[in-house]
Amino acid sequence: MVDVRTLAAAVLGVALGLLFLVAPGTVIRVHTAGRVPGNRHGRYGEDGVSTERDADAESGGSGLPTRWRRLVQAAGAVLLLGGLYFGPTLI
Repeated sequence: MVDVRTLAAAVLGVALGLLFLVAPGTVIRVHTAGRVPGNRHGRYGEDGVSTERDADAESGGSGLPTRWRRLVQAAGAVLLLGGLYFGPTLI
């Protein structure tokens, strides 16, 4: 008989791993939803144009740091490998 918890671990590991690998930006946006940016100083109407341009260039134009996306993709690879490990143990 198939152990339900092991099956759930395998399915969730593969599903979340694929999601983290394919759409890391979405995962980061969902995780950080509702958080206020820490750089909210200055007077109304002032833009930090130079810092925004620098941050945008570092992120590849998506507004998210490349380092964060790579970290989420690495976590996705670990989840995918874990799911693929638990899957064959059910057979």
